[in-house]
Amino acid sequence: MKPENWITLGGGLLTAFCTVIGLYFGPKRAVRLALEQFREEKWWERKATAYDDIVRSAARLCSFHSNCLTTLSQGYRINEAWYAQCQEKNREAQTILETHRHAGGFLILGEAGGSINRILNSFDSDDEGEYGNHARISSVLRKEVEAIKECAARDLNIERHSP
Repeated sequence: MKPENWITLGGGLLTAFCTVIGLYFGPKRAVRLALEQFREEKWWERKATAYDDIVRSAARLCSFHSNCLTTLSQGYRINEAWYAQCQEKNREAQTILETHRHAGGFLILGEAGGSINRILNSFDSDDEGEYGNHARISSVLRKEVEAIKECAARDLNIERHSP
């Protein structure tokens, strides 16, 4: 056999060998990368859902206490039927916050967990009377909701728009 035939044969075998290796490892790598991307997206969705639940619950509580504060500052009494109806929704919101507080830094940033702790701890004291309690709680809630939204934007790598 002539040397130029050996070169042609060697080039063909090398091409076949590289093709076989590529066909074996290429799909494996593609599948691994696709699975990693899928897991990352699912994890991101779980975190986004957690932050959404937390912000919605805290915002619901903030709205309630702000409405109570406005009503009291205008010299009116709070409607008992409305208050009782809101209490059920507030309990649900507090339960969601409690759930995320106990989950700790598993899904959310530790800073967001600290904000949740401050929100829930604000309900522990009611020494200031009805108006004072609503004023204190709504102030804490406004501040901590903003802090949680900042944590969520940072943790989820999304741009935060001004309200």
